[in-house]
Amino acid sequence: MSFSLGILLTTLIVGVTYFFESHEQHSSFEVDTEHLEFTEEQARELIESSEKVMVTEEELNQYKDYEQENISLKEQIKQYEDELENQEGQIGHDIFTLEIESGMSTRNIADLLKEENIIEDATEFVEFLTENDYSRQIQVGQYVVTSAMSDQQIAITITN
Repeated sequence: MSFSLGILLTTLIVGVTYFFESHEQHSSFEVDTEHLEFTEEQARELIESSEKVMVTEEELNQYKDYEQENISLKEQIKQYEDELENQEGQIGHDIFTLEIESGMSTRNIADLLKEENIIEDATEFVEFLTENDYSRQIQVGQYVVTSAMSDQQIAITITN
């Protein structure tokens, strides 16, 4: 029993000694900040060696402005391409100025559009106008229509 007590006491003394010596060594450890500072040249070399680029805040802001302008230009190009595509879609299509006079029936209008190759089927167009209540809203006037227009587009055009 006294042997066990001796081992326990020795372990306690060694543990306390280790703890206090270790703590004193850590608290007396100071960082030499003078050697940790980088010069601007050293920082540049470090950045260049890691294949990175260093820019000023002004250059960064200028880059952001260019990026925003690039996005805006891409949107404009897309709009122009869409407009061009719409124009190309109308090339080769018949264009007709439809003049609707007072007293013309939907059948007269449909026959005229059929004669000018704007629509394919006059009866189908009359049925479309009637079923969708466009036949009562047709307005007197001149309207430019093309063979590329759908029945609905023509109906909307002539009913204002």
